[in-house]
Amino acid sequence: MLRTMRRLPLALFLTTALAACGSDSDDTTSSTSIGSGGTAGSSGGGTAGSSSGGGSGSSGGASTSGGSTSAGSTSGGSTSAASTSGGSTSGGAGGASFGDSAFGSVQEMFDYMNGERQSYEPHDRYRGFPFGGEYHMTVTWPMVMQWSDEAAALAQAEADAVAQGAGPTGQMTFANPGADPLFVDGVNTANYMVSGPERPGNFETDTCTLCNSNPFMRMAVFYQDPGGQGPVLTKVGIGAADMGNGNTWWVFRFAE
Repeated sequence: MLRTMRRLPLALFLTTALAACGSDSDDTTSSTSIGSGGTAGSSGGGTAGSSSGGGSGSSGGASTSGGSTSAGSTSGGSTSAASTSGGSTSGGAGGASFGDSAFGSVQEMFDYMNGERQSYEPHDRYRGFPFGGEYHMTVTWPMVMQWSDEAAALAQAEADAVAQGAGPTGQMTFANPGADPLFVDGVNTANYMVSGPERPGNFETDTCTLCNSNPFMRMAVFYQDPGGQGPVLTKVGIGAADMGNGNTWWVFRFAE
């Protein structure tokens, strides 16, 4: 049974064990628990299923039919990375804002996310909470999201709050064995948000939470699209904060 976790201390998740939710289409999973500053312990069996229609890998830059877009861009121009009122989030990997991240800036994560959405273009779309919704073939969201400064500010505020000890906003997913769960909030609304941790040296591994190896990330972000049963979201803002011990908390906040 899925549960909603809203602003509970991260320490409460340390010993939380969730029952396996089964499989849906080409994705399978099992259960896990999450703790602040450490790695998740897995329980049960199962492996991440690879998608049948999309490839993996990141894009060198997010492009649109009219050209390229970048984090921090607006209708009047663009910048190389997003900034927030709470402090810079454009430092290099290992900087104060990111911990020991594989990414050197929010821009790089923005490009990675859009690259994955593009690579999964042949795949069916997915509506709803991961493993709680359904696949379909009605495309309403763009494969490449535009940047939103407003959404980025909200995402950064959420990332900062979690880094300072607040519980993540949203409903906790199950997870791959050894991986941390994602938190998903505002499904089929204009306030859709997905967040989760990046552990040092763990990106692009089988236990990575934010990578294409995680079916929850694929459903929640890489091919998420309500297909007409929710608002058409075309933008995203991303926030990141150092959780300590090299860990980084990432937040993806979508917008119309």
